[in-house]
Amino acid sequence: MTSRTLTTEKIIQTAMSLIEAQKPLTFSNISRALGTRSQALYNYFPDVNALSASINEAYNAGLVTELQQQLLGLSGEEAILKFAAVSRRYALKHFKITQFVLAIPRELLNENTEQATSSERLKQILYQLLQTMNIDEQRRLSAARMIRNLIIGEVVNVGRGWFTTKTVTEEDSFKRMLLVALHHLDEL
Repeated sequence: MTSRTLTTEKIIQTAMSLIEAQKPLTFSNISRALGTRSQALYNYFPDVNALSASINEAYNAGLVTELQQQLLGLSGEEAILKFAAVSRRYALKHFKITQFVLAIPRELLNENTEQATSSERLKQILYQLLQTMNIDEQRRLSAARMIRNLIIGEVVNVGRGWFTTKTVTEEDSFKRMLLVALHHLDEL
């Protein structure tokens, strides 16, 4: 691939494909997959850390788009349940990327704050949904954290194969946990 056809998006997508295939994320591997020299990638990213921050942004942008489509016209508890279900499904569908994104150190993401727009938008969506519930600001913040914790915990457990009991489906137990949490927001 010549430098004329090389783009930031192609590099990010190739990097994500390597992650999905569980291959090391190096400029050498990316350039090999793109048919170019690794030096060409430095015109787009100074290092793998900057690329990792862009992968995080692309991953979150995809989730934000999915949520915007699925949450249209919903509010309250119904919208929060949908937010959690869509986030869970998206994360499990892209589990290798999810693991990669969750493992990126916060300091690395803080260095690239200009790329954090989708990450912030993701938090805003949940927070706006919680504003439709009748809870104060402090409980809203705790509720947002709790819901994110439930989603991430569920994704890690299901993705690792730890929830294999046939008695209750993974989706049903997840929804039940969310409902218990939502019905006890006043206790936060």
